[in-house]
Amino acid sequence: MKPFASVTRIQKTKIKKKSNPSDSLVQIREENEALRLQLQYVAETAAENEKIWRHFAEIERILFRTRELNQLAEELLKEIKSRFQPDQAILLLCHPDLLERFFPDISNESEPIGEGAWILPFPMEMGSSLCSGTSKPFLLSPDNIEGLLRFLPEVVSSTRSGVFIPLRVHQIVFGGLFLGSTDAERYRPKDGTDLLEQLGMKIALCMDNCLAYERVKEFSVQDPLTGLLNYFQIQIVLEREFRKARRRNAPLSVLIIHLDFGHEIHEHFNMGNALIKHAAGLLQETLPADESFLGRYGNDEFVVVLPGVQEEEAREVIPYLFKIIRKSPFRHENAVILLKTLMGVGALSAETERPQDLLDAAYTELYRIKLSPFESNG
Repeated sequence: MKPFASVTRIQKTKIKKKSNPSDSLVQIREENEALRLQLQYVAETAAENEKIWRHFAEIERILFRTRELNQLAEELLKEIKSRFQPDQAILLLCHPDLLERFFPDISNESEPIGEGAWILPFPMEMGSSLCSGTSKPFLLSPDNIEGLLRFLPEVVSSTRSGVFIPLRVHQIVFGGLFLGSTDAERYRPKDGTDLLEQLGMKIALCMDNCLAYERVKEFSVQDPLTGLLNYFQIQIVLEREFRKARRRNAPLSVLIIHLDFGHEIHEHFNMGNALIKHAAGLLQETLPADESFLGRYGNDEFVVVLPGVQEEEAREVIPYLFKIIRKSPFRHENAVILLKTLMGVGALSAETERPQDLLDAAYTELYRIKLSPFESNG
């Protein structure tokens, strides 16, 4: 049994040497502390990410509140500045239709809309180059930020890091959103950009929707060739002014203006649309916009609604318009085309029962003039 006893003593000695209780407890405490710090970091990161996500969610909510993009852009930049506090938040726009419709007056010298926030034009070629077929944001280091700084205000020259978020949808480039900082470590190349990419896509989608809405609105209100009120809108205006005149016992007149430039000229020069647009521009410049309503009623006909104007006054306008159009011929290369107009008048009277009666009266006079070779408005 001794040998057995000797072996047992040796094994116990080895076990004692292998597991010192105090060393094990220290190791366990260190591991627990490291784990606790890791969990704390994960929890803090998760809380910070949730806070950032909530900021993005709040910003995204404002994107579809209005179709007035100029107002929306200002609100968007101010919200970004408030929530994320970049030193600069700059909306750079390169889409010509977007600039013409919503921001016709902006230039590189435009004043900021808030502290460190601008809406600025951007060269189309530069926008296309930066977007280069992608909607992914890219972070700018002090080295590669210089190329962008030349399009930004002088006060942005102190920027040391930044991120450019392309604004593009359906292969259409609208521009980009630039967030800059004087801290070179604020926007680092390895930072995640998924939320910024989503924000950029939603801003671009909002811009696309605003443009589509403007086009539909113009198509439903304006004649696409002349920019005047279209057939349906001038009818709506006439009905509204008819009700108003009836209610107030006020005068109301309408003019039908027919362009007579001869079908042979139309066919020979193939310039019918150009002639109509030319005449529409003359009428628009001559008639006071705040006192009358001008619309295109047919291919070569216009309607003028004159609220508060008696029939006699309306007839006094006819020779004046006739001379304005006659003295302003349409010129193209070596061709000079004189435009002739025929006009009819309709006026509100006790016998008038509906708005169409005014148009019928004006057309009756117009047809009579057309059939009479010796009668003319001029």
